Amino acid sequence: MAAIITLTTDFGEAGGYTAALKGVILGIAPEAQIVDISHKIQPQNVFEAAFLLSTVYRCFPRSTVHLAVVDPGVGTSRKIIILRTPEGTFVGPDNGIFSYVARDYVSGPGETVSGLKRLALSGDAHAFEITNPRFFRQPVSPTFNGRDIMAPAAAMLAQGFQAPAFCQAINLIHMLDLPRPETGPDGNVTGHAVYFDGFGNIITDIKASDLPQTKAPRVEIGRHAIEGLVKTYADGGGLAALIGSSGYLEIAVRGGSAAALTGTRIGDTIKIRAGD
Repeated sequence: MAAIITLTTDFGEAGGYTAALKGVILGIAPEAQIVDISHKIQPQNVFEAAFLLSTVYRCFPRSTVHLAVVDPGVGTSRKIIILRTPEGTFVGPDNGIFSYVARDYVSGPGETVSGLKRLALSGDAHAFEITNPRFFRQPVSPTFNGRDIMAPAAAMLAQGFQAPAFCQAINLIHMLDLPRPETGPDGNVTGHAVYFDGFGNIITDIKASDLPQTKAPRVEIGRHAIEGLVKTYADGGGLAALIGSSGYLEIAVRGGSAAALTGTRIGDTIKIRAGD
């Protein structure tokens, strides 16, 4: 079976950046299947890329190589890494973009550096810094490491190369300070809006297992309140809350954008009250 390489970037649809990535990959691994996850990540929004990738990668075979290029620090001293987990291999900058993927494989309090936590890997995950310039596309542009360093690495991994051939093993990676839902002593849950999909649905960080143990939880977002959950988008008349395909609580409105209707921004709090 041909190797699969996925792409997640903030390149958008204009210009040739995405095409350049694909051209480099196919020049090394011409039989690779390239799958676009998204190129519409908000520019330089590492958190958005981290979350979106986490909702998708388990749908792919475990042999898949996931290339993620949202890299505000391109050309600086930040590392470019390969992260290998039992569920896939990931290539990208060490800027927290793999935080959701790696959060089950890190341990310890770590230390905070430039707003990111640096944590040690444990269990079955392993990380490598891409270091050998012999495998880079030359000359290396200080403004396009995705094309010149990351894409060749992803292609070589897809071709069966092992990371130690061109990398140096590391044990610490940088992680975003991910928001997490909290349950208060009254049983009410406070979560956060973490992503808006293309329909304007608000995806939160609240999973079904986080919800209060009640038949009709009350979902509060800004000035709006939603009584109980529905099962499908079509079940709602106005704003509706449901557990979406990603396993997280979503807020939607049939035929419209819940994000626009509520004026919600990424990071805003969502409260779930136990109700009756």
